[in-house]
Amino acid sequence: MKKLILDRLKELETEHNIKILYACESGSRAWGFASPNSDWDVRFMYVHTRDWYLSIDEQKDMLDFAIDANELDLTGWDLRKTLRLFRGSNASPFEWLQSPIVYLDPYNFKSRLWDLTEDYFKPRSAAFHYLGLAKSSSKKGLVDGLMDIKKYFYVLRPLLAAYWICTKKTAPPMEFAPLLEQIKSEKKLYAAIQDLTEKKIAAQEGDFTAPVSIIQDFTNKNLTALELKAKELTAEQTPSTLLNHLFREFIHTDHVDD
Repeated sequence: MKKLILDRLKELETEHNIKILYACESGSRAWGFASPNSDWDVRFMYVHTRDWYLSIDEQKDMLDFAIDANELDLTGWDLRKTLRLFRGSNASPFEWLQSPIVYLDPYNFKSRLWDLTEDYFKPRSAAFHYLGLAKSSSKKGLVDGLMDIKKYFYVLRPLLAAYWICTKKTAPPMEFAPLLEQIKSEKKLYAAIQDLTEKKIAAQEGDFTAPVSIIQDFTNKNLTALELKAKELTAEQTPSTLLNHLFREFIHTDHVDD
């Protein structure tokens, strides 16, 4: 599958006259609880030639492709879009840069951007983002008294990410395992979530399970408690200077020359 993904990324470079700076796996395969029939969620960041950025017209700044016959879901962001969202502390680029499955990083872009995390990660906005995801999924997962196993983790992962942010005030890991380690001292809860993780890995997409009371209690309690903690976090703004330097460096044609 990796070869198929790399071949497709190479095709995109040719078709759209771009250079892919970084490509990784996102979704359940990167989070650590993929089901047997999970699709492949490939996310990438790319740069156009310098002249593309000199147009007075706004141009399309992302590439998005529906899931194909190979269960391959591809989405890419242009460099400028990536850096703007990074500046705004959008959670996605911070997650993608931590993916355990990296397909391409030919220009060391991953470490160059990650080095700016402390400058641009905003705990308050990120915490509210993850809490919003958790709340939304908690309302959608229950059907006839049963919980969609996949949706359970769409509640737990962002909730634990918000927990991480409110506690450590740093960007949370992409993978689920280190997020779960935060509550290891709560042995019964920890064991219940581990059991649920094993069920998720063995389950097919769309499988349901009975709600687990100890997990439900943890979720309900922390959706409220973490929102109060998130309100106490600072919301500082950082000038774009460092990102502008990075942007200018990577749109220079020599930098991404073959």
